Amino acid sequence: MQEEIEKQTVALVFKAGKFTAESFSGAIHKALEKGISYVPQSKEPTGRMKLKDLIGKGEKADRIEVSEDSLKIFKKTADKYNVDYAIHKIPDGDTNKFYVFFQAKDTETINAAFQEFSKNYDKHKESLKQKLEKKQEIVNRRKEKQRAKEKNRSKERSR
Repeated sequence: MQEEIEKQTVALVFKAGKFTAESFSGAIHKALEKGISYVPQSKEPTGRMKLKDLIGKGEKADRIEVSEDSLKIFKKTADKYNVDYAIHKIPDGDTNKFYVFFQAKDTETINAAFQEFSKNYDKHKESLKQKLEKKQEIVNRRKEKQRAKEKNRSKERSR
């Protein structure tokens, strides 16, 4: 909050025949006497928003279906490229479908965002495969150890 106050600027417009220090100080005194009015800048929401708000902007919204595990990657990419989006969840039995509606100022932004999204999703997908392979190796090692223990026990019993 303090940083916002420090960063604010004041615009002072006045008419004078000749710009002098006296005319400038007189204008500042008059402005302070009347009180400085704050005119907020209109900020449209960007990034994630409700579907109603996204469609209400008046531009065409495109739609894609995204899996639940890739939503996080999509959100990061969309925020990076200032793409406005809304996520719509549709229950489908035991799983959920996610439709992402999105808008951007130009098609180049959308193309760049989706290229990065697909690249990051492929990396994420590969890492999941690697994790599954590691877990499978761990399970196989445990099974081998269990078999070895059972063999040792059966040898000891037979003696």
